[in-house]
Amino acid sequence: MGFFTGSVFSETLNMDTTIGVILPHDSRFHRGIAPFAEGIAARERPRTLILLHGLTDNWAAWGYRSRILSYAEERDVAVIIPEVQRSFYQDMANGEAYFSYVSEELPQLAASLFKISTAPEDLMVAGLSMGGYGALRCGLTHPERYRAVGAFSSAVNLDGFTVKIPERKETRGFDRMVRGMFGETPVIPREARLEELAAEAATAAHCPPVLMTCGTEDELYPHNEQFYRLLKGYGLPVTFEAWPGIHEWGFWDRSIKMFLERCA
Repeated sequence: MGFFTGSVFSETLNMDTTIGVILPHDSRFHRGIAPFAEGIAARERPRTLILLHGLTDNWAAWGYRSRILSYAEERDVAVIIPEVQRSFYQDMANGEAYFSYVSEELPQLAASLFKISTAPEDLMVAGLSMGGYGALRCGLTHPERYRAVGAFSSAVNLDGFTVKIPERKETRGFDRMVRGMFGETPVIPREARLEELAAEAATAAHCPPVLMTCGTEDELYPHNEQFYRLLKGYGLPVTFEAWPGIHEWGFWDRSIKMFLERCA
């Protein structure tokens, strides 16, 4: 398994930006454990997962705080982890166009740089918290482009993180970011609202399966359960898995493992 980090120039952002890259290539057997899970065979071009970080993380968090390298190796999946700062995956009113970068440019850029597949039958997107919002926005905006979507402990209530910013350590000074995202008098546009995107995705010819997870002790749990019911009401292919847990890496490690086992 190769794990790299480096800078690429983004035409969308008009600057160099960091990405983490996990590439499956390792044929070793580790103390009797086969490198691939049962039923998985090496592909000429592995499937690709775009993996999105949370509000107080950066691209590196997934690689160092979860076992994503092991899970990707077992499933023969390449992983691309972009850096989006605290942008909430928005095309910012006063800042960079991070949603366009992640959803439009990054898959094409990754496929041109590495021997991986980002075809719709092979491309997945997943994330935690703010990244869960980003993954849902990608999948609901462009349902025809993805094999599957994973959303873990997702910040689905965008108003609750922007218009009515909670007073917590991770949101200290976040009001400045909100003005950058949505202007001096913040107004969340329709294309950024997941409930609006869900209604549109319900009319699409294809919608990828969505796996949502959230800990029952997580303060975001009520919003996640409510959004799951909204997606289910639209007839979208969504599964919601909940078990005792809070907003922390042990929960997200279990979530990404579950997602790859079911969807990769």
